[in-house]
Amino acid sequence: MGLGSSLQIGRTGLAASQAAIEVAGNNLANIATRGYHRQSISLAPERSQEIQQGVFSGRGVSVQQILRHVDEALEGRVRNGIANQAGSAAREEVLKQIEALENEFSDVDLSSHLNTFFNAWSELANNPADNSLRSVVVQEGTTLTQFIQTLKHGLADVRQGVDKSLDGAVAAANDLLNRIANINDHIVAREGGHGHAPSLRDERGIMLAELAEYLDISTNEHRSGAVDVFVGSLPVILNGESRGLEIKRRSIEGDLQISVVVADDDSAIKSTSGRIGSLLTSRAIDVNDGIDVLDAFANDLIFQVNRVHSQGQGLEHYDQLAGTYRVFDTTMALNDVDAGLKFDIGHGSFHLHVTQRSTGQRVTHTVTVDLDGIGGNDTTLDDLALAISAVPNVTGSVTTDGRLDIATNGNDFQVSFSDDSSGVLAGLGINTFLTGVNATDIAVSEGIRTNLHRVAAAQGHDLSDNGNALAMVALRTQPLSALNNLSLSEAWTTHVAEYATRLSQVSGQRNADTIVRESLEAQQQQTSGVNADEEAINLLTFQRTYQGSARFLQVVDELIDTLLALL
Repeated sequence: MGLGSSLQIGRTGLAASQAAIEVAGNNLANIATRGYHRQSISLAPERSQEIQQGVFSGRGVSVQQILRHVDEALEGRVRNGIANQAGSAAREEVLKQIEALENEFSDVDLSSHLNTFFNAWSELANNPADNSLRSVVVQEGTTLTQFIQTLKHGLADVRQGVDKSLDGAVAAANDLLNRIANINDHIVAREGGHGHAPSLRDERGIMLAELAEYLDISTNEHRSGAVDVFVGSLPVILNGESRGLEIKRRSIEGDLQISVVVADDDSAIKSTSGRIGSLLTSRAIDVNDGIDVLDAFANDLIFQVNRVHSQGQGLEHYDQLAGTYRVFDTTMALNDVDAGLKFDIGHGSFHLHVTQRSTGQRVTHTVTVDLDGIGGNDTTLDDLALAISAVPNVTGSVTTDGRLDIATNGNDFQVSFSDDSSGVLAGLGINTFLTGVNATDIAVSEGIRTNLHRVAAAQGHDLSDNGNALAMVALRTQPLSALNNLSLSEAWTTHVAEYATRLSQVSGQRNADTIVRESLEAQQQQTSGVNADEEAINLLTFQRTYQGSARFLQVVDELIDTLLALL
């Protein structure tokens, strides 16, 4: 071994120390860099050389590799934590919007408007002939129906907002998928199957974490360094290439259905968390369900109010009136689904009263509505019109658009109604207070709004009677079989309580998911984060090593000078 070998040893020491100092400095420089994973240098002695038989001398030090400290299993758990927290936060946001819209337990909510409406009927019951009180009933009915319509529009706006959020989330996810596929190519080219490209892998890790905000993903890394990305068992990046995402929209029975699919083969994404999965879930379970509940409530409110109202009498009777609701096929049984009525009517009958103006004589006729399903002769709209026409001085007919029309023969006769056990009058819209079939079109009947005398407060044709007004007031607390034996008020407050519980659970889940995510990120920091104190110690260590190697080279240089002087 000569002085030349000593120079080589010193050179390797300088080079290794310089590389180690650079690694420590790079760690310190990136101590606050998002997604950065700590690096460390791996040093190993050079292979020894034999200076005489059986005697070996070292040849210095070499850099084996620069290690990137990462726990792939922990990284996967962190991404799952990100997806869960982002998903619960997205759903909580939607539920808070619904809660704010319903605004329950305030002075401006559906329950308050409903109570005010029934209170107006209660006031009318105190003086059923007072037109000003009838006006209040109509005004409160209008306020109630307009609030329901506004609430429906608000829920529709929430759904539209969710749809826009989905569009944005899918676009962002697609951008990330393309960027991950692109960086896959750079990693494969840089690493060439050997070693690692730490900065590129950190950049890809950041993108994968961002993608986890939208989808609950898992990854599989190839030996080349490229990763495949899966949602469940469905690949969205395969062989390093993005397969893309698309939103599919289709109308089913007038209801817009949305799904997210893989662009390559239309396979539906079954994401259970992340913003995309949570928005899809919230749209279907929270928003659409809220709209369906509101529509069903409005439908029940319309039918039950109309059922009471249709059996009462106002200050005026009718010489002609047409039903509000049409039947698609007038030859089908009225309770047949294909007939098109949106309310449940059944077997029973109603009283049709014919009053002669000039004499005051009133004749009562019972009109049977046969809907028992026995004998194949269930009542159709055509049958009902014929049965009404069989009543003296009255003509029943079917309009061209499938509605029942009732008219008296001459101006000396009027008709009124009572004791409808079938619900057919309310179902067809005869002598009713409300129109519409759901929360979109619920309204006070135009005939009522333009003629307050048609507000039916009486029963038994006694204009001073308040029986129908009291029946309407009783509807506030009356258990209804269609509402699982709940009253209208109870049914709505039950819905509100259910959504409040749902929001509380989701908020609790979001808090839990946030704690889990923070815990996982803390573990990630312990494994991959930079410790300033540790790096400072490393920096001092490698500085001393560098200085030692430099001093060694100085000594060797002096020895060489001495040797040359002797020569």
